[in-house]
Amino acid sequence: MKKAQQTGQIVSMLTRKEPVKLREKLLKNGNRSLYLDINYEGQRYYEFLRMYLVPDTDETARKQNELTLEGAYYIKAQRMKDYIIRRAGLPPAVAHEDVRLTDVVEAYANERRKPGSGEKEGRYGSVMTLKMHLIAFAGEDVRLRDVDRDFCIGFTKYLKTARNLHKNIKSQQRISEGTAHLKYSIFRSVLNDAVRKGYIESNPVKLVPMVNRPKKPDTERVFLSADEVRRLIATPCRYRMLKQAFLFSCFTGLRKSDILSLTWKEIIHDGPRTLIYKRIQKTQRWLSLPLSGRAMQWLPQRETWMDADRKIFETMSNASLSTHLKLWAERAGICAKSISFHTARHTFATLELSLGADLYTVSKLLGHTNISTTQIYAKVVDKQKERAVSLLDEKFCLE
Repeated sequence: MKKAQQTGQIVSMLTRKEPVKLREKLLKNGNRSLYLDINYEGQRYYEFLRMYLVPDTDETARKQNELTLEGAYYIKAQRMKDYIIRRAGLPPAVAHEDVRLTDVVEAYANERRKPGSGEKEGRYGSVMTLKMHLIAFAGEDVRLRDVDRDFCIGFTKYLKTARNLHKNIKSQQRISEGTAHLKYSIFRSVLNDAVRKGYIESNPVKLVPMVNRPKKPDTERVFLSADEVRRLIATPCRYRMLKQAFLFSCFTGLRKSDILSLTWKEIIHDGPRTLIYKRIQKTQRWLSLPLSGRAMQWLPQRETWMDADRKIFETMSNASLSTHLKLWAERAGICAKSISFHTARHTFATLELSLGADLYTVSKLLGHTNISTTQIYAKVVDKQKERAVSLLDEKFCLE
């Protein structure tokens, strides 16, 4: 009975829309790069085969393309087989065991570069730099099956003493502690992605002892006090849209990327409440954020109700934003702090916590996926309290 049920599931898989498609991408040199477009359980990803079709200029080229296509279709059939087996609930086949680690990293980078992925171009560059470090550590031909606990421990040790590999940076300069932690985090994410796709059964990075893992450096989060926010409100800014956007962020905690992409249709009116319902660019998660009266005050005037898809802060230029923000802060008498647009998000978090909001609620308002990220702000508030208490010691010197 069970075998018949599994057979029925497999037939069902075959009659559905094809989940594995062979596609091609035209390159600048005229060749066409072949890759697989795979859609599994609502998640779409690409596998670049490093196989190329050349222009059909003669019989030799046509024969070469026929052999290349034959090999590509064979790989596609293997991936389709793996897909059917997984969907039918049968034991997974040993798949992708011979794929190179560097190819997995490159595919991961390309997926995050494609339109609609929600990732910045800088993220692609960070992943490709990880590939360069993996090659420097172990060469280009390490197979995914060879990435075990010992390999991961060795790579994390390498990161702690690694040198910059970019051509425009002195080769003798070590990467920073923050960069080492970033590369380690991306490496872990690449392997987590390989687990989700069925390339490997588990992530060997999880077996690396904590003592071996690159530590995330403590960075001071610059934020504004309530008095400094009041000073900014009272100080004219040369670009009104910048003032509105920054103060809107101070009262909502939204990142700059989400402020710049915010549209009128993402402002929802629900009876007496007004809230933002938006997919956050960094995490691609939906955020429901109630708007306070203060936040509403800094929304620009809406010209017409027919502009639902229009960006609210569309006239704000991202290019010179940092310069004009610092000039505005200086005019407000805030000169000792290095202000960036992200300072507004830090300000929102610290003000909420200092005014008594609980950690869990603030974490949800910020759209954090891990409450430990929010705890950093709680530590900042605690330090502020310690400084405030120490003022009494300074005022009343102990004898």
